[in-house]
Amino acid sequence: MKRLFFAVAASVALAGSAYAEGDLSRANVQRVVMELGSNADGTMFLGPDNYVFETGQAYMWVLTNTDDLIHELAIGEMRERIFTRKIEIADADGNLVAEIKGDIAEVELGPNQTIEWYFVPVQTAEAIDIACELPGHREAGMFGTVTLF
Repeated sequence: MKRLFFAVAASVALAGSAYAEGDLSRANVQRVVMELGSNADGTMFLGPDNYVFETGQAYMWVLTNTDDLIHELAIGEMRERIFTRKIEIADADGNLVAEIKGDIAEVELGPNQTIEWYFVPVQTAEAIDIACELPGHREAGMFGTVTLF
């Protein structure tokens, strides 16, 4: 009986390791770009304004503020359905300025700045609302959706 138990335990341990090798938050990272800005007519945008991310896939979401105004990205319910590994901020020469880790609900970008948000979706959801929540920005067009499948 003891031999059977150890044989089953060893089989489960070996089989389980086949699915857990490596760090899924760093494997095959897909780069996705978003621009935050405004047009000459005063309309504002998140572009593109609709995103689809696959659960289990690692992403680097490059957020660039193309404007001379401050903008932010608030991710709402998406916050609860992703694992954020980090956000990286670099200077104009590409040198690391800061790395932020933990549970992040929104990021604010200064004029003409870029950040990289590294995350992995861990739960599915349809049409999560994302937006710039600064006064008047959503109303001027800075909103979109994210689907996690």
